[in-house]
Amino acid sequence: MKKRERYVSFIVAPHHKSDPWQKDISYTSLKRLAYVLAGLLLAAVLLIFNYGHIYWRASQYEAMKNRAREIEQKFTQLQQIKKELSAIRETEGKLKNMLGVSKQPPLLTINEINRSTSFNANTAAGNATPESTAREAPAPVERTTPSIMPVKGWISANMSVNHNGVDIAAREGDPVMAAADGMVTFAGWDNYFGHQVIIAHGQKFSTMYGHNAKLLVKENQAVRQGQVIALVGSTGQSSGPHLHYEVRTNGRPVDPTYYWINH
Repeated sequence: MKKRERYVSFIVAPHHKSDPWQKDISYTSLKRLAYVLAGLLLAAVLLIFNYGHIYWRASQYEAMKNRAREIEQKFTQLQQIKKELSAIRETEGKLKNMLGVSKQPPLLTINEINRSTSFNANTAAGNATPESTAREAPAPVERTTPSIMPVKGWISANMSVNHNGVDIAAREGDPVMAAADGMVTFAGWDNYFGHQVIIAHGQKFSTMYGHNAKLLVKENQAVRQGQVIALVGSTGQSSGPHLHYEVRTNGRPVDPTYYWINH
């Protein structure tokens, strides 16, 4: 015997004189409707979850971009600090070379240590003599290292295989200064460098200044660091006003910019 279908009736009774509205829905239809609603609810939950996950990923992406930007800024600052430290170390090396303290001092012997200890003990007891004090005083440092840029300007040509010095572009007539204390060994005309000055600085260094408009020193003249020795020009084989400047160590050309402390 076939089971009788059960129904649920929905009745709407208006307050006015219209006939009431009634709708009969079977239990089977209600179950189907419930399944459909449950499916829609599940789909809505999944949609909200996926949208939330996408939104979270987007927010994380923005946070990562900001973090990457901060790291890039920190890296740029670090690179700048490294450049500054490198410049400081380079200047320190120049100063040590100029002052003659770039090499490690010789080790003291036992006799020197004993003599130094005895001298300190005598000084503490008030037995030091003026002669011994003067004998132990350090000698003044000679400015024989070419440590200053000889003319104010900008480098138009660096040192290379075929160029033993640097070219410093400057205005014609600007003063050319001696890079260190020394003795003028040549001051005259050269077919290539025009009016040329060569200065010997002690036993190690020598400097050369070429293409000058006028020379202000003579051979065998002692000069001091910073003294004006010539005026910038374009004599000899030159394409414009500039100073050709060379530094030689024991006769071998070296990069002059290594020793500069004012550039």
